Amino acid sequence: MKKEVPDDSEIHAETALDGTFCFYEKAPDDFLYNCDVKHWVALWVDASAQPWSQRKQTLDTLTNSDYDRFHAYILTLMNDTPYQDKLRAQLAFNEILPKLTSQSRNVIDVIAGAQNNQLMQFESALVVLEKENTSRGEKLVTLQNEIDSLRKKLEELLQIEATLMDKNRSTQQ
Repeated sequence: MKKEVPDDSEIHAETALDGTFCFYEKAPDDFLYNCDVKHWVALWVDASAQPWSQRKQTLDTLTNSDYDRFHAYILTLMNDTPYQDKLRAQLAFNEILPKLTSQSRNVIDVIAGAQNNQLMQFESALVVLEKENTSRGEKLVTLQNEIDSLRKKLEELLQIEATLMDKNRSTQQ
């Protein structure tokens, strides 16, 4: 059986970026640069050149507007962003995502969304594993302490037995 593959023109029709690419059909009044992809790419490139501490300072000044949520999302895409900040920005961005055009949602997912979500899943799994390892480490310490305590008790009992055996031998003689 031969698998049917769509021809290139079908794929291109679904993902084509024409000269009028915009994030919203009708953007909120405070959403600047709706149709200016260069602006958003420049923000991303600038953010990638900044350390987390600098991006965090910028994040702290942002509001809850759609523009600032999008900006916050871009600021948190870098790998050095702490998980909680990345998650907070992702959740805020998810609130505006349904309002965007399907084309822009697709582009965002391909360029950043899928990788960002996967990275957050990995980071979340690491946190769970770290907690599990810490818990197991604590249990091992507790078990080692119990073993040490039982070993001391066993040594004391053996000492008592040896003393009793010595007394028993001396009385038999």
